[in-house]
Amino acid sequence: MSTYRGRGRGRGFYRGVRNNQPLSNTRNPRNAEVASNKSISQHDNNCCNATSIILELDPHGAIFLNELKNMWNMLKKSPPVINKLHQHFIVCENPYEQTVRLMYNCQEFNNAKSKSLPFFIIEEFKNWSTAYKNKIIHLLTPKLKIDVFKIISTQNTLNLTKLVVEVFEMAKEGEIFLDIIKCMIEKKRYKEACQSAVLFKLQDKFTVEDFLLPLILQDKLYGIDDFLTVSPKHQVELVTLLDSALGKPSVRDALASYVFNLDVPDIKWDKLYAKPLKKLITRLVKMFKLPSNITPNLNKKRNEGALQFLLHKRYKENSFGDESWKEMVQEAIGDDEELQRELVTQVCMYGDVAEALRWAHFYKVDKQYWPYNVRMLDENPDEERLHQRNILPDDESPWSNDDLQSAESVEYHQFPLPFSSIHLVDSEVSFESFLDSGLQDVDIVGIDCEWKPNFGSQKNELALMQIATRKNVFILDIITVGTKVPHLWQELGKFLFNNCDILKLGFGFTSDITMIKQSLPELNFTPKQLGFLDLLSLWKILEKYPKVVLPYEVRSSGPSLGTLVNHCLGRPLDKSDQFSNWEKRPLRDSQLFYAALDAYCLIQVYDVLKSCCEKGDFHFEETCYNLMTNEKMPKKKFKNPVPKKQRPSQSEEEIPQPPSPHLSQVSATSFKVVCDTMLQGLGKNLRRCGVDTAILENRMDHMECVRYAQDEQRYILTKGNVFNKLYGYVPIGHCLKIHSDNVDEQLKEFIDYYKVNVTKGDVFSVCQVCNGRSFIKVSHSTMLALKDSYSPPKLMPPDYDNDVDEASGFSSDEDFDFEPGPPLQSSRKWDLYSDEKVDVGLCQTRQGVKIQVMSIPDAILEKMDYFYVCEDCGKVYWDGSHMERVLTGRLQGIVQ
Repeated sequence: MSTYRGRGRGRGFYRGVRNNQPLSNTRNPRNAEVASNKSISQHDNNCCNATSIILELDPHGAIFLNELKNMWNMLKKSPPVINKLHQHFIVCENPYEQTVRLMYNCQEFNNAKSKSLPFFIIEEFKNWSTAYKNKIIHLLTPKLKIDVFKIISTQNTLNLTKLVVEVFEMAKEGEIFLDIIKCMIEKKRYKEACQSAVLFKLQDKFTVEDFLLPLILQDKLYGIDDFLTVSPKHQVELVTLLDSALGKPSVRDALASYVFNLDVPDIKWDKLYAKPLKKLITRLVKMFKLPSNITPNLNKKRNEGALQFLLHKRYKENSFGDESWKEMVQEAIGDDEELQRELVTQVCMYGDVAEALRWAHFYKVDKQYWPYNVRMLDENPDEERLHQRNILPDDESPWSNDDLQSAESVEYHQFPLPFSSIHLVDSEVSFESFLDSGLQDVDIVGIDCEWKPNFGSQKNELALMQIATRKNVFILDIITVGTKVPHLWQELGKFLFNNCDILKLGFGFTSDITMIKQSLPELNFTPKQLGFLDLLSLWKILEKYPKVVLPYEVRSSGPSLGTLVNHCLGRPLDKSDQFSNWEKRPLRDSQLFYAALDAYCLIQVYDVLKSCCEKGDFHFEETCYNLMTNEKMPKKKFKNPVPKKQRPSQSEEEIPQPPSPHLSQVSATSFKVVCDTMLQGLGKNLRRCGVDTAILENRMDHMECVRYAQDEQRYILTKGNVFNKLYGYVPIGHCLKIHSDNVDEQLKEFIDYYKVNVTKGDVFSVCQVCNGRSFIKVSHSTMLALKDSYSPPKLMPPDYDNDVDEASGFSSDEDFDFEPGPPLQSSRKWDLYSDEKVDVGLCQTRQGVKIQVMSIPDAILEKMDYFYVCEDCGKVYWDGSHMERVLTGRLQGIVQ
C-alpha cells in the first residue's frame, strides 16, 4: 500500500491504492496486505485518516475519466459532457462512491476552483441524484458518509467540501462525525475542526478551548465568526475569557497558561498584547451586539483612552464648553473609582486646581489620593482665585497669557433669528405640526445632524436632525420620537428627502446622510438627483477660480464649516457645544442654539456664495446641478469614447513629436496628465512631484486616455505606436510619446518637453495612492483615539479559488511599511483640513472613508505630534526622512 502523500500542495492528501486495496491508516506499505484482509477497527474508523473506500478506478472507470477529461478540455460544461456524465452514473453500481472516485482522481482535486472538473462532477451528480434519489438513497449509509467526509477533508477547497456535505446529506446525521472532529483537535488541526463543527451544526458539543481559543492564539481567525454566529453561548464565553486576559498586567502571561495546558503549537507571541486583543474583543462585541457589562476590562481601557482625549480637547485645544466638558467626563468616567482619582490628578497637572477640587468633591475621592495643590486649595479656599485656569504663573499654567487674550477676543457668528423660531420636535403632535406647516412654500433647507461621541464598543446613534428654513429651524429629537412614528418619517421622506424641488444643503454631507439612512430607514431616499448639495464640495471648486472672491479674508485652518462661515459672514462658529452628550435630555438652551445655527448658517453661506459667483461671472447654477446629479465614483468605467476628430491612420510609420505647446515654464501643480498603462511607474513619480496624475490600470483600454483628456483637460503620456492612435484626438502637443524604458529618464523627458517647474513645495503635495490634494491634520491624541475606536471590517471566508489558506488575525503589523511617510510640512501645496469633524467613533473622514490607522507603526504613533490623512482614501502620512532621500535620489536635478 502506498504512503499517504498528496498529489498537490497541502498536507495529508491521499493517493489511491493499487490493485484495488482499500485505504487504511498504516504508513508501512508492507502492512497493506494485512490491512486489506482485516476489518477496520472501531478506533481506526473514528480516526480522521482511516477510510475503507477503494479510490483506485477500475479499468472501465479510468477509461471513462480520460474521455471525460478530453471532452471537458474542449467543451467545458455543455450538454454532451453533462449527458456523458449522467449516463455513467446510471450504469455505476454505487454512484455515490463513483462520484468521489472521479473527483479524487482529477488532477485539480487538491485545490479545485469553482469552474474545475471536480466541481462540475459533484454539481452534476447533485442534479442527477435529485431525479434518481428514490432508487439510490439506500446506498447512502452512515459508514459511507463518514468515509467520504474523511476523503473530502484532505483537499484545500472549503466550498467543495460544503457542496459534498450537502449532496451526501451529511448534516442530517451530524453527530456521527464527532469522533472525527475530536481526532482533528488531537492532531492540532484546529481550523478544519472549527469548519467541520459549523458544517454539521455541532457547536454545542465543543468548548471555546477546543479550537476557538487555539485559533486566536495562532492568529488564524477564519471560521471563528461562522462558528460564533449561531452560538450565543460561545460568544459570551469567548469574549468573557478574552476580556479577563485584558484585565491582567500582562496579556501574554494571562494567555500562557492556556498555551501550555492545551499544548497549542505555532503561537503568534508577537500578537499577544493588549492593543490587538482590545480590537478583537471590540469587533466581537459589535458584531454580535453583546452587552457591555460582560467586558468590564475593555470598558476600562476604553474609558482611560477617552479621558486622555477629553483632557486634550479641554486643555490643549480649548474646544470644550463647560457643560459639554462635564457631561462627557461623567460619560467616560462612570463609576470607576480609579479613573475618578486619575481625573483629579490629571486636571491638577494641567494647572486647573480649582476644577480638580470640584471633581474631587463631586466623586467623593478619598483625600489620600488628592494632589498636594488640591489639598492646599481645599484648606485655603480664599486662595482659589490664584489657581483659576489660565492665570497661574507661567511655570504652572498650560496656557500663555497670549493664548488667553486671543481666546477671549474671539467674536462668534450668532444665530440671527429669535429663540422662538427654534422648534423642538419631540412628540407625535409636534411632528404632525411640523409636517403640516413647517415646510410649506419652502424651496431651500439646511440639514445637519448631531450624535453623541462614543468611545466604547457601541456604535454611534443619531440623536438630532436639524432642518432649517429661512424663517425657522426644526430640531427633530430622534432619541424621543425616532421609532415611534414610522408613518410620519415616511411622509417626511416623500415631502422633503425625495422632493427634488426643495434644495437640501449640507456640509460634508456623506457622514450625515449615512447616519440618517442607518437610523431612519423609513425615509427611503437616495441623494443622487434629489436636490442634495454639499457646500464643502462647492467650496473646493470655487477655490480654483480666482475671480470668485469671498467677502472676508481670514487665516484658514482648513475647509471646516466654521472657516467657511468666517469667510462668508465675517465670524467663525462657536464649537464649544459640538462635543456634547446629545442623548441627554432635556437639551440645554446652548445646545439648541448650537444645533439650530449649524443648520441655519448653511442657507446664509449658500446665499453669499451665490452672490459672489454672480459677481465673478461664474456658472453657479450649472456647477450646483452637476454636483447634485453626479455621484463621485471610486473608479469610473468608460466605454470607448466617441472621437471628436477623424481617426488618424494606423500606419507603422513613426509620427514625429510636435513642438512643445509651452514657451515658458509652468508650475507642476497647475499641470494635469493621464498616464497610459505602459507608464504607471512614471505616473507615480509625477505624483511625487505634485502633478495631478490619473493612471490607467492594466485592464483599461488605451482610448480611455482620450476620455480623461477631453473630460478633465489632461495631457496624455503614452509609448510606442499607441501614440499614433491617440495624438489626433487632442490639441497639438497635448500628447507626449515617451521613448525611454527607464522611469527616471521618462520623468526627465516629461519635464524637459513641457518645461515643468517642480519646487520643494510641490513634492508630495498629492496623495500617492488616490491623487487627492485634501488632507486632514490630525493631532497625536486624536489619532490615538481613532486607533482605539478602529473596528476592522468583518473577516470574509478565504478565497480558495486564489489559493488563500490562512489569514492574519486581529492585527496585521507584519504587513506594515515601517518606512516613514513623506514629510508633509507646511510648505506643501495642498488643502489642509483640521480634524474638527473626524468621526472618532466610526474612524472615518468627513467623506465617509475609513482612516487607515492600522498602517501606523506603534513606534511612529508614539513619537509623532501630527499626522496627515488623505480625505479621499484614508491613507495616513507623517513627517519623516523620506523627503530628503527622494530629493537627493530620484528627484535630484528635477526639483528647483
